[in-house]
Amino acid sequence: MQLPPLRWRSVVLGSLLALLALIAFVGPARAQSNTAPADVGQPVALDGVELFRLHGALGPFTASERAARTQARLLEFAEDPFFSPELFGVTIVDDEGELRYADELVSVVTRLDAAADALPIQECVARRLTRAREAIESYRQRRLPDERWKMLGLSAAATLGFALLLVLVGRLHRRLLLRLTPTETQASPTNVERLRRDLQRRFLSTLRWIAVGVLTLVYLEVVFALIPLTRSWALALLGYALRPLEQLGLGLLANVGDLFFILVVVLLARWSIQLLRFLAVESQRGTIRIPGVEPDHSLRVFKLARLVVIATAIVTVFPYVPGSDSPAFRGLSLLFGAVFTFGSSGAAANFAGGLLLVFSRLFRTGDRIRVGEVEGDVVELDLLVTRLRTSKNEIVTVPNGSLLSGQVVNYSARAATEGLVLHTTVTIGYDTPWRQVHELLLSAARRTNGLLSEPAPFVHQTELGDFYVSYELNATTREPRRMKAIYSELHQNIQDEFNAAGVQIMSPHYEADPPAPKLAPLPR
Repeated sequence: MQLPPLRWRSVVLGSLLALLALIAFVGPARAQSNTAPADVGQPVALDGVELFRLHGALGPFTASERAARTQARLLEFAEDPFFSPELFGVTIVDDEGELRYADELVSVVTRLDAAADALPIQECVARRLTRAREAIESYRQRRLPDERWKMLGLSAAATLGFALLLVLVGRLHRRLLLRLTPTETQASPTNVERLRRDLQRRFLSTLRWIAVGVLTLVYLEVVFALIPLTRSWALALLGYALRPLEQLGLGLLANVGDLFFILVVVLLARWSIQLLRFLAVESQRGTIRIPGVEPDHSLRVFKLARLVVIATAIVTVFPYVPGSDSPAFRGLSLLFGAVFTFGSSGAAANFAGGLLLVFSRLFRTGDRIRVGEVEGDVVELDLLVTRLRTSKNEIVTVPNGSLLSGQVVNYSARAATEGLVLHTTVTIGYDTPWRQVHELLLSAARRTNGLLSEPAPFVHQTELGDFYVSYELNATTREPRRMKAIYSELHQNIQDEFNAAGVQIMSPHYEADPPAPKLAPLPR
């Protein structure tokens, strides 16, 4: 039996992807729940473009109310057909800056706003004035008649390019699928080839939908950005696409130490499993001997040790997984624990039976055994099941749990050294001398291939019934896997010997006393 190859690349890749997902979504949520939210300010935007942020309250107005009033004034000036950028001005009053337009107050820049921008109050007000002036001019420029026709033309060109790219992706997908379709001249594919081609088709279909999704996102971003009324949608759509990547990067940087610890533990677990696998292979080949472990059980011991190593690694790295102490993660752990507890009772019994087989040495691969009504040769030993091949070449899977609760007969345990005693019973009437019956049975045993002459066969008279005597023939063999064939030949030889001697193999019964006693002749 060959040990299964380790697919650690897939395991490590899947683990890293799962870990990155936890960092991206669970890690930031945990940080937000454990720390007080910082004052990030309220944005002031025009035409979907953020200009600056306002922090803290000013008099009776909160930061959000200040931002809404400032944004409404800027929009009002941008829609004014007589707007003039020269009417913007700045006034500094009591360490606070005032942004004005034609002597009308637009916004107040407080010391808190300047501190959030890490700028002196004068420079902070000047920068905000420049951004507001440029945003209004850009807003008005995009709404000129010539610009609108230009935007419509660019939108039409983007739509045409988007349609052509979709057609190109579809044709490329169909061409690749044709390469995976066997032609009439090719031989019929095997099951493995069919599975490989099906996986390739699924992979190509996934790539196609990813490409369509990316193209759609880029198209909507371009078209929404060209049209003034939907420019804010474009910026919001871009934010939705970039925010998960931003959270992923921030979470990765915040958990570099934990990730390094998890990586070290995973590598140690991998090297330990590789060492255990090497020992199991060499033990199976007979190169080395592991105390207390039979070579045939080395695979089971390897699987058990691998399970212990993986469980230890999981328990070790669990506290370092981002989000492991969050309520959502704890609830998910409880759910998996409950499912495992209620759904693995039978598996636990089978696993215990597998451990018993490893350390009790009840049988090994190749032994002829009987479990309940099933008799066959052991072809595979696993931690959960044992597989037998019957004389009819049937593979029977026996759960190891039934080995604990049932009776197991091992015909091969002493066959190689002391031999296995085969026995069969015949019933003969009292009118046949028992010595003749013994001689005929022993002669049939001596003619049977597979039965040993030493120790010599022997006969037991197991019952003196009312009408007949039961004779049990016992003979030794060292070939338990040929039991049925040996029994068949032995029975044939018994029939031949008794027929040649004129002795009927029958169990007579009487309904009345015979006219003469049924007595065997006395020996001379």
